[in-house]
Amino acid sequence: AFVEQSRRHNAAVRTRFVAEIEALGNHGLRAVPSEANFVLVLCEGALSGKAAYDGLAQAGYITRWLPGQGLPQGLRITIGTPEQMDEIAAAIRKMCEAAK
Repeated sequence: AFVEQSRRHNAAVRTRFVAEIEALGNHGLRAVPSEANFVLVLCEGALSGKAAYDGLAQAGYITRWLPGQGLPQGLRITIGTPEQMDEIAAAIRKMCEAAK
């Protein structure tokens, strides 16, 4: 029952978070399709993967920046609570709007 509840939670929160990232596509962000408990976000615009990683860390969120896996533009973001994911999406949006 716990595993099934976790799957439903992750699917619902992931779908909502991915929609927030896709809304930032004009800033060069995109989410790689996922069925996992994380989302791979690619920063291919003015906001670099490193800058997003640093900004989220300063905001108190631990993500995984992926230069060692050949994706210096990539962040692996684990699904959390709906509130956490909304805060992360808002922080990313703010960083995108500030990046020039």
